[in-house]
Amino acid sequence: MKNKMNNFSHNKFLRQIGRQVTKQAFLITLAASCIFSCETKDDMQPGGGDGAGKSGYLVGKVTDQNGQGVAGATIYTANTVFKDRGAEVTSSSNGAYKIAMVEGLGQWIAKAYTLAEYNGRVYKMPLHPENSDSFTAEEKPVRNFEWRIQGHMPDKGLNLYYGGSAELYRDLNSNLYDSENVEFTFTPVGPLIDGSAGKTLKLSGGKSGSNNYNRIDDIPIGRYKVSAIYKPTGETLGVRDAWNDYDYYTTITVDFMGTENSYRANQMGIGFTDL
Repeated sequence: MKNKMNNFSHNKFLRQIGRQVTKQAFLITLAASCIFSCETKDDMQPGGGDGAGKSGYLVGKVTDQNGQGVAGATIYTANTVFKDRGAEVTSSSNGAYKIAMVEGLGQWIAKAYTLAEYNGRVYKMPLHPENSDSFTAEEKPVRNFEWRIQGHMPDKGLNLYYGGSAELYRDLNSNLYDSENVEFTFTPVGPLIDGSAGKTLKLSGGKSGSNNYNRIDDIPIGRYKVSAIYKPTGETLGVRDAWNDYDYYTTITVDFMGTENSYRANQMGIGFTDL
């Protein structure tokens, strides 16, 4: 009988503790809910775009080169000390965004990209930072981004561009070893990836030993008709889609690879021959 009474008292004590823990958890959840939901409607709207910072937040706006807001772009932070990726948000319908910051964790940088669907493929496009400097949460930082489809990225030491690239492949039976003298003509077929009209480009790869040997960098992403000539003689060359076809033609229509082929994303391959 004594053991039964002890068990009853023990169980009663556990029930009381359980009720207290449940009550405390409820209060904590309620408080957290209030923190995130008790902002005004204006506070919940993404900030930025007007140059004004906001205490406790990183704010900004993503626009295209015509100044129009880009919706659905991804903006994220990275810590310069811990080398870890921080919070991530997407831009609103007018391109604005707002990221809550944690104070006291040192310097951060902001990066952004947009995923654009074009001719049945998806392309990941890095966005150009208006200001690439690091910042702290206490600075009320503002970082705006622009969607550029051509041009050098800020860190020129990395030799990276906002445009795509074309890898050039000489036919093994061809004697055109001076590929820098092969001029390729790129004629847009329809609008470019950002909706702009584009223009005809005449481009060549670099000389042997250069960074862009057998490669053409910084071509705005689009669908192109491609042809080629050998500049010293004016001879028309045969070209092919090097990653999808074995036959040569005087003109081909080529798309850049998208995210479906990660190690060749934003690239195309063009074969050429004088045979």
